[in-house]
Amino acid sequence: MNSVNLTRPDVTLRLTREGLIVAATMMEHDRIETVPGWHGRHWHETVTAAGVETIRRLVDEALASGVSSFAPVNQMFPGGAEIPLEYTTVSLGENGGLIAIGRRFNVVADVEARLIESRRTMESNHWRLRESEPRDDLVFNAAADPMLLLDPETSVILRANPAARQALGAACTGRFLDLLTEPRRRSFAATLRQVRNDGQAPGVIAAIGPDRISWIVRISLIETGPAPSLLLHLSHPDNLSDTPANRAIHPTLIARLPDGFVVMDSEGIIEQANLAFLELVEAASESVVLAQPLDRWLKRGTADTAIILDLIRNHGTLIRLPVVLRGEFGAEHMVELSASAAGGMIGLLIRDISRESRPADSTGAPGPLARALQSLSWDIGATTIHEAVDETVAVVERHFITTALAQVAGNRKAAAALIGLSRQSLYLKMNRYGLE
Repeated sequence: MNSVNLTRPDVTLRLTREGLIVAATMMEHDRIETVPGWHGRHWHETVTAAGVETIRRLVDEALASGVSSFAPVNQMFPGGAEIPLEYTTVSLGENGGLIAIGRRFNVVADVEARLIESRRTMESNHWRLRESEPRDDLVFNAAADPMLLLDPETSVILRANPAARQALGAACTGRFLDLLTEPRRRSFAATLRQVRNDGQAPGVIAAIGPDRISWIVRISLIETGPAPSLLLHLSHPDNLSDTPANRAIHPTLIARLPDGFVVMDSEGIIEQANLAFLELVEAASESVVLAQPLDRWLKRGTADTAIILDLIRNHGTLIRLPVVLRGEFGAEHMVELSASAAGGMIGLLIRDISRESRPADSTGAPGPLARALQSLSWDIGATTIHEAVDETVAVVERHFITTALAQVAGNRKAAAALIGLSRQSLYLKMNRYGLE
């Protein structure tokens, strides 16, 4: 049986059970108009001679089964026009008569032609895909670098090429996220979501497998069969292009820096650390700090990793933010953090300032706080000790607040954490000293 969209019929006929036309309407230019000249006539009298038997069959089918099949006829209109229509007839019950619904046959034929063409296109694309699959398999299996295909929703490894099986061994099965350390999974899952939405994402560094070998992972969304997959291309960090724009810093230079240096991902998870940082946090080896959050060694009450990451996201860099690092065995160091971000990774320079003298600058002159305190003078008797204490506290608080705001580029949340105040207390003191 054919299928026709009957939501907007071209012609609608109300019939008696004998096929006599009681009412006739047609759709013309989005208006429903009555067709004059058909009332009181038998339906088969309004079509060409070739359609008389078709009309009688449609009426008989509707009376017998409630609804007829579709059939084409040439409908003759009172004005002399002859238009091919496709009709179906519906019974309204024993006492209700019939309804005949007609659509222009050329519209139906056009829809069927487009449907046939769509089927041909789908078949052509199917066979073209089938022909390309052997070529794709050949490229995938012959690739020198490890390559994996993942299910986009579950991260389950669907396929691994020989290079991946050789490099990762038994790790080429199951969920790819399970091959990462727990702190790294959340940020990598976010990267997979970005690829599903945008089709690609910047390459990231991840320690994969039980041996925690670092790889540069590049991910793209590709069409494979009935559903897309994620293609992971793994390469060693030392295989980066050696052009001036992409040349990697020699690891020996980082290792010998007198200041601490770490590389973190966008979630604050450490991917690389030099010897100076290991000494600051009293770590026996690099394996102690890899895949760990920087928060682990930040003393409570100073700026945490969330504040540091927020400052970097908002300003692109971080310049000399003072924090306290607490080592594995309890040693504390006052340090300054400077950082920049690129390609989804963050480079963090950590300078130990705990042994530096802070009251004076490099010329031997007193620092800004010392100068502010020197400007205070009190006469015994004219000034009480309580007034002197209040003035000193005001100078110190104002200095701490203005310095903290300058160091965190005006971020009040970060400034409050830096000097050990709640945000509400910081706002009250700023208002008291006219620092709004």
